Formats: sequence, C-alpha cells, structure tokens
Amino acid sequence: MIQELCKPEIQKFIEDHLNDDPAALMLKASRFPYWPFKAVVEQIQSRKKAKGKLPSWFETKGLIYPPLLSMEQCSSEQTALYKAGLVGEGRSMVDLTGGFGVDFSFLAKRFEKASYVERNQELTNLAGHNFPLLKLNHGEVYHGEANDFLKSEAHKHYDLIYLDPARRGESDEKVIRLEDYSPNVIELLPSLLENADMIMLKTSPMLDVKRAISQLKNVDSVHIVALNNEVKELTFLIKPNARKNPEINCVNLTRNGDKNFSFNFSSEESTEVTFGEVNKYLYEPNAAILKGGAFKSIADQFEVIKIHPNSHLYTSDKLVDNFPGRSFEVVDQISLNKKSLKKYLLEMKANIKVRNFPMSVAQIRKKTGLKEGGDNYVFATTDINGKKALLTTKVEG
Repeated sequence: MIQELCKPEIQKFIEDHLNDDPAALMLKASRFPYWPFKAVVEQIQSRKKAKGKLPSWFETKGLIYPPLLSMEQCSSEQTALYKAGLVGEGRSMVDLTGGFGVDFSFLAKRFEKASYVERNQELTNLAGHNFPLLKLNHGEVYHGEANDFLKSEAHKHYDLIYLDPARRGESDEKVIRLEDYSPNVIELLPSLLENADMIMLKTSPMLDVKRAISQLKNVDSVHIVALNNEVKELTFLIKPNARKNPEINCVNLTRNGDKNFSFNFSSEESTEVTFGEVNKYLYEPNAAILKGGAFKSIADQFEVIKIHPNSHLYTSDKLVDNFPGRSFEVVDQISLNKKSLKKYLLEMKANIKVRNFPMSVAQIRKKTGLKEGGDNYVFATTDINGKKALLTTKVEG
C-alpha cells in the first residue's frame, strides 16, 4: 500500500485536493479504478490534520500518514518538542512503543543512536518509510513487543528509554489505571531501570499523579503538559537515583509563549494560605496547575488570596503580572436573574464559568437566558462569605 500511495500521480492528487470535502471526493472513486481510492482520501484527511498539528512533517514531501483517528491521538509537534527539551544530548535511546513515530522523531535527534520498537506491523512499515525522509537515518526500526526487545537487547544500556503505552483494553475500552496499560510499565520497571539512565513515560492526562508516583517509586519529576489550556499528557521522568520529593512541572504551551509553574506535593501540603472575599482582580489558574493540584503553592508564590478552600480561584487588590492562567477585573457582584442582568448586558451575552457553585453552566443559561459570547465573563462561585455571581472582564496580557 505504501508503494502505491507514493506514486507521483497519487501524491500530486493528494496535494491538489487537500482542501476538498472527503465525502465529495469519494464520489469520484469510479474515475480512478486502479487506485486504492479510500486510502488516498484518508491520506488527504490525515495530511490536512498534520498541517496544524505537525507543521514540520506537513512540509516534508512524500510522508505517508496513518488513518485520521491515529493522527488525532498522536502527539503534536509542540508537545513532542517539549519532551525532547527535557533530555540532553546522548549516545543512545530506544522508544519501546513507537506508534506513528512522532515523539521518537523529535527525541531521536538528540542521540547518536536511536531504536524504534513497535508491535503493529503497519505502523512499523510507515516508520521505515518516513524516517529517512525526516532525516532520521540513524534510527533503527524493529517490529516486535517491548518485552521481547528488552530481553534480546539485555546487554545494552541506554541513556533514555521512552514509553507511551497503549491505553485500550481487550474490548477497545479506555483504561485509566497504570497497571492496565500495555505494556505493563510497573512490571517492566525493574528491567527498565537496569537498562537506562532515565525512563520517560507518557501517560493519559486522566491518570492520578500522586498514585502514579507511589506506584512507580523512582519518579524524579512529573510534567503536566497542556496545549492552549487543555491538558494533553502527563510525562514522568524516572531515574535510579530519583529525588525524594519529585518536582511537579505544570506547563501550558501557547502561541504567545510557555508558562511553567513548579512545585512539589510536600511543600504544597505544608503551605499555609490566606482566605478572603473577592477583591478587584480575580485569577483562574491554567488547566495544568489545576490538574497538578498546586492550589496553595500558586497562592503563596504569587501572593494572592484564595477565595475559598474549594473554589480554586484567587484574588488581589492590585493586578499581579504574569499569573499563570487568566486574570479578570471584577466589574460588580450581580444577581442571576434576567431583569438584573439586562442592566449590565444589553445583548444578554456572556461567558459563564462555574467554580464551587450549586448550578451548572447549562442551568445558569436556562435560568438567565444568557447566550454564549461577548467580552464579559460571569463567575458563579463561592468565597468565604458565601455564594455569589461576579461580572468580570478579561485582563489582556
């Protein structure tokens, strides 16, 4: 199939029809009876996805892509580059769960020798075709299971072993627990630690960070990686001589620069914070910080007041620069009824945020008639004086 898709006339067709509707294209299949036309249309869909998600791959001519679902599930270029930035240059690395090869392609550039291992034959074939085009001529491609590769290469030692285990069960259901991943990293860990200076483990953002640290035991740091304020993955760096209190890095990758906030669970538990009512400015931490649970540490480092133990919103009289999240200026405390809201919102439009409040966004919209949009934000929350709704405007910058 790869050989067919690489034909110049098919590659030109893909290039010429990148912006066409896939369903409309399929109606033209009869015009190309000798082409694997369904696969051609899938290439168009996947390559179009790569334009935004993997721009350097998109610019590389001749690459063959997996189906769209695999493209949606693979790492983005931004998150792959972030992970590559966590390791220094070295002699050798191995990716034991190679997949489509996105993470491998960026990590491998930092090492003299790099091995890619994948149990799926089709993905292995894609890697074998794509890596030379991506100038990864030093990348060795192996088809097989991670466990078998480790046994066959037991005498080798690596600077880095990378894993992104499958998170689907036997019936293709999503699995949450680390012990249900495939391969089972917990069982593999003793062997991994014997064969590498560092293990990098990528997991689902749904994983419980504290529980994973307890299970893995040798975690040196955790990186909670969000892309444009949506948590995409957790990355655990595991070392034989890991620090006792792993550093938790909450990272939000954005077009305007990256925001990184670091803390550890020990200091988080011992930190004391001040609670108070809402003042002139209101702050909402980014998604990575909320996932990490740095609720006290963020208040302590940026000297802001937490409005309630369970609300995870913060406030101050003076604007705090560079807060890792979104900042809002409070216009007024309001009532959630149509008559009152019309005084403030002539078009009855607002973005609604709910934090520690008995009503959902949908319930508030139904009650108030507020439509989505506009420049105003309504926060329905609870501070130390009780439940309230706040009309705010976003502070840019």
